[in-house]
Amino acid sequence: MKVTVGVDLGGTHMQIGVVNPACEIIGRSGTKTEASRGPAAILDTIAEHVRIALDRSGMKRADAIGLAAPGAIDPERGIVLNAPNLKWDDLHAADELARRLDMPVVLDNDVNAAVFAEQRLGAGAGCDDLLGVWIGTGVGGGLVLRGEVYHGPRRTAGEIGHVLIDPDNARGHRELEHQCSRTAIARDICEAIERGEPSVLASAIREGSPCTSSLIAGALDQNDELTTRIVTLAGEKIGRVVGSLVTMLSLERIVVGGGLVEEAGRHIVEPIQRAARASCWPEELRGVEVRATKLGSNAGLLGAAILAAARTGQNA
Repeated sequence: MKVTVGVDLGGTHMQIGVVNPACEIIGRSGTKTEASRGPAAILDTIAEHVRIALDRSGMKRADAIGLAAPGAIDPERGIVLNAPNLKWDDLHAADELARRLDMPVVLDNDVNAAVFAEQRLGAGAGCDDLLGVWIGTGVGGGLVLRGEVYHGPRRTAGEIGHVLIDPDNARGHRELEHQCSRTAIARDICEAIERGEPSVLASAIREGSPCTSSLIAGALDQNDELTTRIVTLAGEKIGRVVGSLVTMLSLERIVVGGGLVEEAGRHIVEPIQRAARASCWPEELRGVEVRATKLGSNAGLLGAAILAAARTGQNA
């Protein structure tokens, strides 16, 4: 049986899955990324967990490995051009991982991979043109146009998180990602609590608990005013940028995913859709759908595996 391996490398965690021709995950592994260890150590860890996932699937080798990494990617040359959350620059990640595993490696952006999987198998099924927005450590984006991942002539299309929304702000607060990622939302919640604003999260934050997506989602479910205000504002900012892209590309569907969406669901999806519909033109586009990921945390690794199969002539 021909199998491919999908590697979803995030700024916080990595997930690895062995995928069969029916697009089923038949063996998996994963661990924390720990970006501070540097690229060589991270690639060593990826290789280790690819072997673990293969062993758990009962397979000795894969026909190809798909590596989905965050940041600006050159998929043709297999280079991570810039990955701010990993602190990688001009890294020949595909060749380096292929050398460690002695298997062919295909590289693409992590959200490109996730959106491609959603278009083939999930919330984007039946729609050949869609934008994906993933909200996690950063904010990532991916475009599928005419049924294929769109990279653009410089190979970096889709990077919605780096759109300038407040160019006059201080560095580190100008881009969509700086203000609307799960990291930024957690920062804003913690800073508001430190200023004395009331919240159901106050005790946990003051005791040192990390402000995770699940913690944020729990506060939203309790109608916490502070958390709801900050998450809604972030969703509206994302939605306004999305609405502009809907206007530009005449899109009919947006898929949103990432850890915050998986945990918070409608609390973040609804303000994105509301703002997107209010921001796009003409009237006919204001029915644009914003759908939450259907594949959840599996989207990235499935997409990486599907892309690896397609680009190496396999059938995943």
